[in-house]
Amino acid sequence: MKPQTATDFGVLTPQDDPKSPQGSGKGTRWGLPDVFVGIVFSWIAAVVVLLAVLVVFDVDTGGVTGTGSYLGRYGLSDATGGERSDPALPLWALPVGQIGLWGGFAFTVLAAGRLRGSGVRRDFGLAMKMSDIPLGLLIGVFAQIVVVWLIYAPFQFFFEFDVSEAARDLTNRAATNADITLLFLSVVVGAPIFEELFFRGLVLRAFERKWGTLMGVLASSLLFGAVHLQPLQFPALVVFGIIAAWLTKRYMRLGPAIWAHVGFNLVAVVSLIWLA
Repeated sequence: MKPQTATDFGVLTPQDDPKSPQGSGKGTRWGLPDVFVGIVFSWIAAVVVLLAVLVVFDVDTGGVTGTGSYLGRYGLSDATGGERSDPALPLWALPVGQIGLWGGFAFTVLAAGRLRGSGVRRDFGLAMKMSDIPLGLLIGVFAQIVVVWLIYAPFQFFFEFDVSEAARDLTNRAATNADITLLFLSVVVGAPIFEELFFRGLVLRAFERKWGTLMGVLASSLLFGAVHLQPLQFPALVVFGIIAAWLTKRYMRLGPAIWAHVGFNLVAVVSLIWLA
């Protein structure tokens, strides 16, 4: 079998081919315990880093803090809105605090793959092709613009949504170009890489090994939505999780899901900052 090539993450040999059954290698011991330990560890790391940043920079939070997804706090698109739980925090504080969360995700996956499995690429499909970029971006943009709207549109007949509240709130707090740059790097670059590595890499495969593909996709997507701690955005997050999981299973690598996540979040950032 001729080796497959992949961009960004090196060359995939037949032994590392993500089309091979993930987690089927001899001595693979990772599973659901790694998922839940990873979530707890990542949350603790996020809190520690966020509090350290607030202390070092002497930020007055007014006693209000939070560790949910930064994007979740400011809306998945201009179709959703709601009150934020951290109005006193400056715009840059939460993206910086995400470093701890992402570090926990990455450490958990690396530890599971290297110490308890057959490697991150083989077990969790960490691979990418050039074709993943347009495919993923197209699906992610479609999900944000069309799918999210379809999820919330029926409820607008019964409930009143202030669709511009999230955009106004974020735009008012994006006081400098540095704020916008840090927000962009956090939401459009950092979150897609580390969240897909954890949720569509380790979590999806751990649930799948336990309960099969269908339950693996559903359970991992529900967990993905739940850990963001944003009830209003929960349905959209779950649906996007299902889309990303389908891409991962369809192409047997994380590349398409990562780029779909980039497209999904990119539309949110553009609509909230430049189109507000």
